[in-house]
Amino acid sequence: MTCSEQHLVRACGPAWAIAGALALPFAAAAQSKAPASVTLFGVADVSLVRASGSVASKTQLTSGSQQGSRLGVRGSEDLGGGLRASFWLEAGLLVDDGQGQRTSANNQPAAPADGAQGLTFNRVSYLGLSGPWGLVRAGRDYTPTFLVHTLFDPSGTVGLMTSQASVSSLTVFAAPSGVRASNSLAYGTPTFHGFSANVMLALGENASNAGATRRDGNYEGLRLAYAGGPFSAALAHARYRNAAVNDIKETVAGASYDIGSTKLWGTVVRTRNGAGRNVRGEMLAVTQGVGAAEFKLSWSRSRARDASGAPVGSISKIGVGAAYNLSKRTALYTAAAHVRNSHGAAALPMPGSAVNGPNQSARGYEVGLRHTF
Repeated sequence: MTCSEQHLVRACGPAWAIAGALALPFAAAAQSKAPASVTLFGVADVSLVRASGSVASKTQLTSGSQQGSRLGVRGSEDLGGGLRASFWLEAGLLVDDGQGQRTSANNQPAAPADGAQGLTFNRVSYLGLSGPWGLVRAGRDYTPTFLVHTLFDPSGTVGLMTSQASVSSLTVFAAPSGVRASNSLAYGTPTFHGFSANVMLALGENASNAGATRRDGNYEGLRLAYAGGPFSAALAHARYRNAAVNDIKETVAGASYDIGSTKLWGTVVRTRNGAGRNVRGEMLAVTQGVGAAEFKLSWSRSRARDASGAPVGSISKIGVGAAYNLSKRTALYTAAAHVRNSHGAAALPMPGSAVNGPNQSARGYEVGLRHTF
C-alpha cells in the first residue's frame, strides 16, 4: 500500500465502498436455503507520486493511493433456519513491483518486510457465522478502532490526503494491530433503529510463563455506530497490550453528514500509552460530487506530548484531490498535500515519500489509475 501499509492501507476503497463490504457479512441471513457462492475479486491501483522534503525529494511509482491493491476470494452458504456461514480471504498486493504484503502472526513486532513472506492474506482472513442474533467472525480482521478511522476519512486512510490524525495515532505508537488484528474473535450486533455495535478480542498467543510480556499482542476493542438518513457517526475505544510502554489506549470518534451531492466529514482521535506519551488529532473534510467526478478538500492535524506534557511533535496537513470515474470499475485520480511541522516533527505527506528535516514543511503530488474487478 502506501500510507499505512504503506503505512495505513485503505480498508476497502471509498468510505461508501468499505461500508458496503463490511455490511455484507453483518447482514441478516437469507431466509431460503441456496447453493454456496464463491466470488473472486480484486483491486489494481497504481500512481505516480512526487514528494519534496527539506533534505531530499523523491519520485516513485506506488500502489494503493486511492484503494489498497488486493486479490481476494469470499463466499457464503445459506445453512437454513436463518443461519449463514461465510469466509473472506484477501491478500494485499503492490502493483508497482508485484510484491505481496506482510502480515503479523501474533500482533507483535518483527514481521518481515513487504515481499519477504510472498503472497499472504494479510488484509482479511476469517470464517464467520451469522443469524438474526448478529455475526461472529474468527481470524484476521479490521479492528473496531480502525473502522472509525477509515469509514470517516474521505481518503479511506490511503494516499497523500490520509488524515494526519490517523497517521500519527497509528504510527507514533506503532501497534502492529492498529489496522488489523490476527487471532481475533469478533461479534457484531444486528442493526436496531440505526444503532449497531461490534467488539473484538485478539490474542498475542504468548505462553503464560512469559512474565510481564505474556499479554503482549492482545487487543480489546469496542465500536458503537449509528447510521440514519444523511447522518452517520461512530465511537470506538481499544487497548493494545504492550508491557514495554504499560499498554496503549486509543479512542476515536467520527461523523459524516450528506447534503445532496456534498458530504461533510470529521474525526477526533486520542491515543496514549502508560509511559505518559499521548497524541491528539482532528480531521475536517468536505467532498463534492459533480456527475462522474468527485472533489475533496481536507484539513487535519496531530499534536504529540511527552510524559511531562511538553510538545514533541505538531503536524498539520491540508490536501486537495479529485477523481473521475471512467466507468463503474475504472477511475482516474489526482491529489496534492502540504504538511507543516513544528516542535521537532519531520512528517511527510506520505511516510517514506521523501526526506525531511525537523520543523520543515513538505509537499507532495500524485496522479493515478484504479481498476476494480
